[in-house]
Amino acid sequence: MMLARIKIYLLGVAAFVATVFGIYLKGKRDAETQHARRRVEAMKTAKDVRDEIQDDPYFVDRAQRWVRKDKR
Repeated sequence: MMLARIKIYLLGVAAFVATVFGIYLKGKRDAETQHARRRVEAMKTAKDVRDEIQDDPYFVDRAQRWVRKDKR
């Protein structure tokens, strides 16, 4: 009788630990996925900016007052 009760408690504790561990792993995976999505979005934004600058032949002329002159 006592041994059966101990087994039930141990199974409950094991189930609780497994549940907490599963929740931890899911949270970690979700955080990594969210971080990867932000990185991809940042790369897309950077590419859009580069493409916009490359497509504009008069960009340098308009940006003269903002661009520092090289010291050569």
